[in-house]
Amino acid sequence: MATAAKISVSVSRDDLAWARKRARAQRTSLSAVVSEALLRQRQAEAGVRLLEDLGTDDITEADLDAIRSELGWAPTRKGRRGQGRKRAG
Repeated sequence: MATAAKISVSVSRDDLAWARKRARAQRTSLSAVVSEALLRQRQAEAGVRLLEDLGTDDITEADLDAIRSELGWAPTRKGRRGQGRKRAG
């Protein structure tokens, strides 16, 4: 596990209430809930990059939306297919 860093963030009251409720239900900390959310976002972005790297010319946007929905990936691709955002390194 990576070394933790203490930060301060601002979230909506609704998001904070949800996160606190989730932490209580899972008997974990608010920090763990936030860390899990960040991990899931990173996994979603990695999944989108994987689809872009594999090539999706023969997959329809509806198919991609179904894949994203099934895996819980946020739609992050913008513009037309094949014009994905540039990645660092």
